[in-house]
Amino acid sequence: MQGKRMVCPACGGTRGETSRGGVMHECGACRGWGVVPPPGQRASAIRSGMKILVIGHAEHGKDTAAQCLGRELGVEFISSSEFCAARAVYPLVSDLYPDWRACFEDRRNHRAMWRHAIEAYNLRPGPSLAEQVLALAPIYVGMRSRAEFDRSKSLFDVVIWVDASKRLPLEPFSSMDLTKHDADLIVDNNRGLSELTETIWGLVNT
Repeated sequence: MQGKRMVCPACGGTRGETSRGGVMHECGACRGWGVVPPPGQRASAIRSGMKILVIGHAEHGKDTAAQCLGRELGVEFISSSEFCAARAVYPLVSDLYPDWRACFEDRRNHRAMWRHAIEAYNLRPGPSLAEQVLALAPIYVGMRSRAEFDRSKSLFDVVIWVDASKRLPLEPFSSMDLTKHDADLIVDNNRGLSELTETIWGLVNT
């Protein structure tokens, strides 16, 4: 017999979870892993061979989540931010930095510039930035532009939003105009690294 409804400690949801003897038994929203689809969307399972886009606000844990995904799936992970710095951003501002690595290290101070540089790069003939990244590794991290997303979303099997909004600030619209509603899955990163790692493990292995 099902017990009273409770709040899931993983995702905070109240859909379908029950308790037995006062202990959480199962969460119908996230199955206890803190991974839920955005409202009105259906969750997608993560499997080897998929092309994955990881998005979210600056410093919310996208690269860490992608590294965990790569490890669990047994695939290579490359830093999309470093790739973008070398290919798209540094060529436009080479007079300001000694090399692309210095440009990359200064990215936090120029988020809007990075976004516009990547948008400009994707207007050139030839493969888009997303296509170039996916030719090297199946996980692309950090897309921020609505125009880029609309043009390239068909390249991906699943889009993951990493959320740490309960403990970290959000980016301004000038550098980030995607939202969690653009994703197939929302990964909660409000509880620390060990919980994020466990969440990614559950996302791949359940």
